[in-house]
Amino acid sequence: MSEKLLSIVIPVYNAGEYLEKCLCSILNQTFADFEVLCINDYSEDNSLEILNEYSKKDERIIIINNEKNLGAALTRNVGLEKAEGKYIYFIDADDYIDENYLEVMVQKIEQEKCDIILNMSILAESNGNITQFRHPSMPEINPDGEYLDKIATIHDAPCFLWARIYRRDFLNEHNLRFLNIHATEDVVFNAIVNLETERTFVFYGPKYHYNVVQTGLTGTVKSDDNRDLQHIKAHDLIYDYLKKHNKLDNRLKLFRVYPFIKVDSREKFDCYKQFFEKIESDFKKNENIYNELEKFFANSLLTSPNYEEYLKNYNKIVTIGFLRRGKK
Repeated sequence: MSEKLLSIVIPVYNAGEYLEKCLCSILNQTFADFEVLCINDYSEDNSLEILNEYSKKDERIIIINNEKNLGAALTRNVGLEKAEGKYIYFIDADDYIDENYLEVMVQKIEQEKCDIILNMSILAESNGNITQFRHPSMPEINPDGEYLDKIATIHDAPCFLWARIYRRDFLNEHNLRFLNIHATEDVVFNAIVNLETERTFVFYGPKYHYNVVQTGLTGTVKSDDNRDLQHIKAHDLIYDYLKKHNKLDNRLKLFRVYPFIKVDSREKFDCYKQFFEKIESDFKKNENIYNELEKFFANSLLTSPNYEEYLKNYNKIVTIGFLRRGKK
């Protein structure tokens, strides 16, 4: 098989219910110069049977079987190591894309000659209901697309892997791979990727169809009551990267608030407090870049010696509502 322009990486774990629709949307693209790396992460359903069936129909489908269940992050790394295309595209096995999606994405990254492009055209589908996804902190984008610098991209852009195409040489030059963290591997990966490039081209193109009710690699986070813990652990890893590589920037926030953040257990309190104690000096140094709610959240943890005192001084459950960056 000759070298392809694009490598499509699909982690597959118990995705049999949706996998055929995903594969059909890829194989029926108006753009054809790609390889499809399907990494079966030790599925227990009929996913492998479906992959074998489709690989017989189209030689562009390459099946890789993990010898044990590795999880989403390490499974994507398997795909990155095997990929040969000039560009890398990730898609979730339970989603699908418009028929001209890849053609437009490749045209854009070739035209802009950049490391990363981000397509903000996303339809969320749940039980027959379809809604246009709008990221609450994303600024208005020029209809023809525009560049965001690294700070704006890190703070304002969604972390979705499947809305981007990456230049493979760029990922390899900076040794950019997924860290083995549960559920928020995309948050850590894209934060580090964005730190290594000066700007990202953002535009609205053909649609990505995101299946909200998922059961595969990405499904658990949507119903996981501890996803706030996973996000704070993601910020912890990002901070470690910043310190190690001397990339701390006085414009760069070290954490963000999310609508699902709650301090409703000792485990969460301990995790949050440990994180904020770790970043305290750098946080205090640039405290002016955080909004009032973010400062309150950090300081409430820093000034509470233990969980009992925290409960005494604050509500039993502190829920942090999502705020647009920069607003109070």
